[in-house]
Amino acid sequence: MKILTFVSSLFLLFSFNAAALDVKQRFDHLDSNKSGYLTQDELEPQPQLLSTFVMWDKNQDNQISLVEFKNYLTNNLY
Repeated sequence: MKILTFVSSLFLLFSFNAAALDVKQRFDHLDSNKSGYLTQDELEPQPQLLSTFVMWDKNQDNQISLVEFKNYLTNNLY
């Protein structure tokens, strides 16, 4: 039973790490100028993301940080 619990915990840990890496890879792909932030200009080719820009931009600085991106995806899409 202890082995099963350990294996399950290990699987969960790797799943969360993979999901975090996937979010970072998506963010980096969208961040075309590699500034570390997503702007409305960078999201123009993605109208489904652009249409929710204001909801992502929690601090209203007109750019999306990796933390804002991750939080929005985690809370709204997963």
